[in-house]
Amino acid sequence: MTLTFLGRWAFRLSCVIVALFTLRLLALPADMVMPVLTYYLPVLPVTIWLHVIFGPIALFLAPFQLSNGLRARRPALHRVMGYGYALSILIAGGSSLVLLLEFAGSWFALSGFAALGTLWIAFTALGIRAAMGRDFGRHRRWMLRSVALTFGAVTLRIMMPPLMAAGMSAVETYDVTAWGCWLPSLLLLEWWQNRRPARVALA
Repeated sequence: MTLTFLGRWAFRLSCVIVALFTLRLLALPADMVMPVLTYYLPVLPVTIWLHVIFGPIALFLAPFQLSNGLRARRPALHRVMGYGYALSILIAGGSSLVLLLEFAGSWFALSGFAALGTLWIAFTALGIRAAMGRDFGRHRRWMLRSVALTFGAVTLRIMMPPLMAAGMSAVETYDVTAWGCWLPSLLLLEWWQNRRPARVALA
């Protein structure tokens, strides 16, 4: 097995596992599963639930949208799932920006999450617009950028435990994760796309 093959499956599995792991909030008490959410429940209960439901849906759909095989064999399904992915991002990204009105972290962290939410919606909208214009090369490039930001949900969950083990509170970790969970991935993607512009999707 090649490193590329292993990397693809690591990406796919991590998206699906984190999405399903987060959605367990629907069956278990929020204060037990994800205590940091209890901060928002009294003030923005609908908004926080929109975010924690539709964010994982977008994450779950992301690896399927990058599949060349699915797109070639089932283009109609790819298109329907793509609109579901985009709608989930619109809801999850928009709700994340509303949640920042009650954000308890620093301005540095707030600006990182604000940039993430704004670019997440914008990249996805540009990808959908390109697809509607039948510019599929541009569509794939924008959607790869969108998925890189979607994958920030996985990266954040990888980064937080060692930071908290080092003595940081959950809110303090945002000074690192608010930018660190997505900006390096996006920069790496841009380098990769500029280096190999023809390879813009996962098989």
